[in-house]
Amino acid sequence: MPLIGTVTEARNNRRERPIRSAPGVSGGHIFRSDLIPETGDAESDTPNCKLIEQQPHGVLQSHFHIVDQFQIMVAGDGLLGKHQVAPYTVHFAAKHTGYGPITAGEQGLHYMVFRLGKDAGAGYLPEQRGDMKDLPRRHVMGSPVGCLNDVKRAALTSTVEHQAIAMQNDGLFATIYQAPAQQSIVGPAPTSGRGQFIYIASGTAQLDNQTHEAGTAIFIASNDPAACLTTGKSGAEILVMQFPRASS
Repeated sequence: MPLIGTVTEARNNRRERPIRSAPGVSGGHIFRSDLIPETGDAESDTPNCKLIEQQPHGVLQSHFHIVDQFQIMVAGDGLLGKHQVAPYTVHFAAKHTGYGPITAGEQGLHYMVFRLGKDAGAGYLPEQRGDMKDLPRRHVMGSPVGCLNDVKRAALTSTVEHQAIAMQNDGLFATIYQAPAQQSIVGPAPTSGRGQFIYIASGTAQLDNQTHEAGTAIFIASNDPAACLTTGKSGAEILVMQFPRASS
């Protein structure tokens, strides 16, 4: 059964905290809102997701996490390491893989974070490099796709698919769908990976006869049937991300 959270509901738990940055660099601050709160532990593969609103010119120090994660940039712009990011950049980082720093631009940088397993908090680099396990390092990032407003989505004659991360042998993938009204969006069978997140970035879409607004995150477990969404009257931009199967 899908697990669902929305940005609208998550605003109720929105809170501010300072950014950890490198010595001599002004970190600034972020706001965090949990759509699907963390539960369990790092090995439980329980889904969770949150919205991070990094304020203008803030710099988040390079770091790693102990769980796999996707990030999608949904507003503003900035840099991830030396790479320019903006909507809809998709970034995947495997557990114990370092990345960053994340630098917000003039308008700030807002991004959704999707994880399997409860994270213990970022391990900052280089100070905590000794805490990183000796696992294969892996991070993959697509190019920014850009947002379509209602008028531009309505002008589409069919669904446009952007492969942010092409399907990998272990099931990792991420696809961005930009579609006009009344289009069916069906992702790959969830059994090919370790769980899927669907994020409705704009417009509306219907799943199981329930309409979902922009800012809705939906988790589909690997043993669930493939989700079939139908875009609403103004179309939708929908991201589908699948976690890779666990290595043996």
